Amino acid sequence: MLPLKDRTVLITRAANQVEDFVNQLQDLGANTITLPLIKNRAINKNELTEHVPGNNYDWIIFTSVNAAKYFFETISTENITSKIAVVGEKTASTIQQLGLTVDFTPSKFTAKHLATEIPVVANQRILIPRSNLAKNDIVEILENRDCVIKAITIYENNLINYTKEEIDKIFKQKIDFITFTSGSSVLSFVQLGVAIVEEKIICIGPETAMVAQENKIDITAIAHPHTIEGIMEAIIEN
Repeated sequence: MLPLKDRTVLITRAANQVEDFVNQLQDLGANTITLPLIKNRAINKNELTEHVPGNNYDWIIFTSVNAAKYFFETISTENITSKIAVVGEKTASTIQQLGLTVDFTPSKFTAKHLATEIPVVANQRILIPRSNLAKNDIVEILENRDCVIKAITIYENNLINYTKEEIDKIFKQKIDFITFTSGSSVLSFVQLGVAIVEEKIICIGPETAMVAQENKIDITAIAHPHTIEGIMEAIIEN
């Protein structure tokens, strides 16, 4: 039995990250529509190369798969002597596939839990490669724990514009679920000016849900765990 037979799911994450999500949904019987709302681009490569080799950070924190991806496009794994902390399973898998060890993953896959639970001591030096839209919550929590933080923006999320004709073509179809995997995709969706009628909204985690709620989007469910697999479970349950 296919639990998502005849259900249509709109996927809004970046084009380079949709394939696995689409395949898993279709394996469950779902129809999928992809509408990438953000695209990513590496930046500040020179700054990154200046600050990593030889700087002896105690920890490097990766709060997304993209942060790990763009970091190691510039920095060789051979230069890494720091402990590594990641926000969740997918990011951990990305690090491990590079032959590196993940030293810490939080009990819940959010940046705030990571910053609160990571076993650091005062004056430890921590590097945080991040996106241009990253919030400062994790930095503030760690600074309050007397750590020395270096945050470097290594990639940017750019919103994608669509014509009215392109959007109308997509939303003339019956859509059962709209999925959001980042706050930036929510903000891009809001700019489209699409009215949500009967579509159920599934967010990957509380931080993404918060952005949606701040923009008056009613949330049907938040994935538990905060992963693509968690989103699929939420869709099945709703």
